[in-house]
Amino acid sequence: MRAYTFLAGLFFLLWTGLVQAATLSFNGNAVGGCTLAGMQYTCAALPLGDTDVVVIASAYGVTVNSSLTMKYNQGLTMSGSAALTVKGNLDIKDINPPNLKVTGGNLTAEGGTFSMGAQEQTLSASIAATTIKMGSNNVKVTGSISAKGLVEIASGSVINGPISGATVNILAASSRIQGDITATTSITIGSGSQVTGDLTAPNIDLKASGLLVTGDVKASNTLTIASGNGIKGDVEGGNVTLDASNAYITGNAVVDHITLGWQGRVQQTITCKAYTPSNPCSCVTNNSGWGFNEPQGPKCGPSTQAGPHHFQITHPPAALTCAPAPVTVTACADAACSSVYTGAAQVTLTPGGATAQINGSLPATGMAVSSVAQTTAAGNVALGLSSTPATTGALVCKSSVDNSLTNCQMAFVTSALQVSGAPRYAEQEGRIAISALQASASNPRACVPLFASQTKTLQLRCTYANPTTGTLPARIQNKDNVYVPLGANAGSACSAAGAAVQLAFDADGQATPNLLYADAGALGLTATYASTSGSDSGLTMTGTGTVIVGPKAFAFSAIATPQRAGMAVLPVAPATSISVSALNAAGAVTRNFGRETLAQTVELGRTIVAPVFPGFSDPAVAGSLTFNNNNGVGTASNLSWPEVGQIRFTASLATYLGAAAPQLPATGSSADVLYIPHHYKTEIIVPGETDLPPTAVFAAPCTAAMKCLVGVPPAGVSAYSGQAFGLRVTAQNQANASTLNFDGRDTSYMTAVQVQGWDAAKGEQLFPPGTPGASRLTDGSNAQTTVTSIAATKFTLGVARSALAYRFPGASGVPVMVAPTDVLLRASSTNGGASVSSAPAAAGSEGVLTVLSGRLMVPHGYGSERYPVRLPVQAQYWDGKMWSINLADSGSKFTQAQVLLANCKKTLDCAALQVEGGTYTVNKGELPKNKLLTIQAPGAGKVGSVEVSVPGMVYLPSTVGIVVFGVFKSGPVIYLREMY
Repeated sequence: MRAYTFLAGLFFLLWTGLVQAATLSFNGNAVGGCTLAGMQYTCAALPLGDTDVVVIASAYGVTVNSSLTMKYNQGLTMSGSAALTVKGNLDIKDINPPNLKVTGGNLTAEGGTFSMGAQEQTLSASIAATTIKMGSNNVKVTGSISAKGLVEIASGSVINGPISGATVNILAASSRIQGDITATTSITIGSGSQVTGDLTAPNIDLKASGLLVTGDVKASNTLTIASGNGIKGDVEGGNVTLDASNAYITGNAVVDHITLGWQGRVQQTITCKAYTPSNPCSCVTNNSGWGFNEPQGPKCGPSTQAGPHHFQITHPPAALTCAPAPVTVTACADAACSSVYTGAAQVTLTPGGATAQINGSLPATGMAVSSVAQTTAAGNVALGLSSTPATTGALVCKSSVDNSLTNCQMAFVTSALQVSGAPRYAEQEGRIAISALQASASNPRACVPLFASQTKTLQLRCTYANPTTGTLPARIQNKDNVYVPLGANAGSACSAAGAAVQLAFDADGQATPNLLYADAGALGLTATYASTSGSDSGLTMTGTGTVIVGPKAFAFSAIATPQRAGMAVLPVAPATSISVSALNAAGAVTRNFGRETLAQTVELGRTIVAPVFPGFSDPAVAGSLTFNNNNGVGTASNLSWPEVGQIRFTASLATYLGAAAPQLPATGSSADVLYIPHHYKTEIIVPGETDLPPTAVFAAPCTAAMKCLVGVPPAGVSAYSGQAFGLRVTAQNQANASTLNFDGRDTSYMTAVQVQGWDAAKGEQLFPPGTPGASRLTDGSNAQTTVTSIAATKFTLGVARSALAYRFPGASGVPVMVAPTDVLLRASSTNGGASVSSAPAAAGSEGVLTVLSGRLMVPHGYGSERYPVRLPVQAQYWDGKMWSINLADSGSKFTQAQVLLANCKKTLDCAALQVEGGTYTVNKGELPKNKLLTIQAPGAGKVGSVEVSVPGMVYLPSTVGIVVFGVFKSGPVIYLREMY
């Protein structure tokens, strides 16, 4: 025994030594079976042991002249500029994620397929192959992906890099792509995915729902945007379709033809490639529900100009000769400058030669701040500019004080007041700078202060530059820290005279009082000094400046909760719409917001509170927010969200009036809003579908004699009372797309879904038939446990699949005689006080099942004791008048072990009787002739009768057949046979 133990231990040590992992290090050292030339290895093949690891150092390349497939316990390590090239297929999908340590380099499958992702793998490398397939376990790749043929990326993947191929398929759902996607044939992207980058392919299909592309899209042949999906960018396409409902494009669309489904919209301009001014919308099929002349309806026009229509210079009336004067340059897209040019433009201004880059970075405001300058005093100096690209319209100039038109001339003086102030939020203290300056006698390009360390009284007044009217004044803090309104009082408008304000100038000749302005807009400030005494008696100076004052936040009006996925948001009664107010720092409405010359864009968005599981669906909100001279209060029209969960709606303003840094971002959010499904859809799972629950059987197609009602799916289907069938319940939004966040991984916003049977003919009676009553849903088990609901945890990506049975009342094992009954399978729930249903009244769909009273008919039989007796067992249903063969049943089956032989009489011994083995399966309601239920011959002298039944089939209670072996007398009858 001791010797055996010793040998076993020795064997174990030898075996463990043999299977230790080998490391193939490609770092300049020799590797068996491979040659090295410079930094490049070439291997005929790369045979690996079960636990071997391949390590390729940075700058080294390895070429394998055959395919390479790596297993679970093998490993691959690469970094820097390492490269692995395989002449064939490169398959790393089964590598255990901790063993895949690729932090840089290139992976190439020349002429073959690159595969990864059977595990939840992560790598950083550029990938190239003929075909690329990313598996189904949430792969993460940082690097470019390029294929000559198909690129297939499974759901839940994260790709940080560009993707290119002949065909690119990103499967549903919830992948994240950061990079451009280019295909020579087609691009298909699954629901719930997010792409940040441009898409280019002849054919592009964006599947429903919750999919967002942030970038421009070019589809020369077809572009389909399914319901609830959005493109934040411009579109150029052939035939473009926005499915119902709430598909959208935020930018412009240049198309051969475009079809707008229900609530589909293009927020900017649609341009027909065959543009005709007399009928600019000739290529638009408008099924959006909004007319061409309505705010949400399509707007058509010519293509975007190659350059701006004209430029506009906003400038002060006068400036010092010793310092550049700030001006704002706007690139206008039309003659009225009602919209800005969004392309890049560069201008050079005169006098002074300063340059300005317009739309050099996002967001594209169409504006830039620059300056003009002249060192000699003059009363009327012409302003001008040259630009790239050039314009078609003439230069326009406006005053920065009150936005009035000027003659594009301004004065340059040797002494003046200079007024400036950084952008700030409304009703938030912020300093302005007022300097009394003059040109230096020794250096005309240098300004020197006039009022160093002095206190002076200046006449200050405010004006409304943009918008050009207002109701509140600026308030300036004097030297005693008292705010002085530049109007009659703090609640009145700016006055023409303004107010006298004492200011303390510092050693550099600059006063920096605080300014408060409670409203939004570009506020003009004019300072005047006119001395009538002292050493500077007779000195008169003036100066102007503009201060941008933006809203601090946005506030939503009350939103009812819960809301239904995909439906227009409902306010809390009695309000009829959702409003958003622009607020100052004190929480008051900035009534001038929305009256600006150029409309300011406030973006609608959302913050997800729940769900929190990885890969949840995060589609954009639909709707528009407009502030149309409505006293600082905007209206959110057709606001909706196509998913379920807990969200806060958000409103955000990236910048205000082109304010230079620091920008003036403003945000705000609603209270939490619970989103529930719009409705449920129920479906009977039928033959050919692969998602049948394990304990269910396929529902059978009805025969003509059953006169089944049509449901979902269209063809009638039937099942026996108590027989388990598969039911699919899908939580959907208003556009009939699955709500992917209705998922058991986060049930904080979900409730159980009730399931019930309803009279399909009338849609009224619960659990038909009325007589006899007490039908119910069960789990289909032998115990026939009652089922009332499907737990929220059973849902995955909006779908639950459950094995159910519809049970007529009656004793177990005893056939009941109920005529075929058409039953609607209804799903419903109550959440947040709101009911969701699959009932037609809730715009849902319901599966219809014809439920049959069934029995397994075992007939009587007789024969010689020397021969077996074969019984033509039938599956029958009660048709309302009689028991009929169920021609639709080609699946019910039982085994030899289920056959019960009982109550043997005469000389028969039930224990000795045998049933022919195997499984008995009915075909069109009866056992086939070559496989009848067979009771083996008992043998000579064994005569008598036996009762034969097949108990235990809960949905097919068995009759009892009597089988007689041999001839024996019990009276004048030789034998008895019942006819059926």
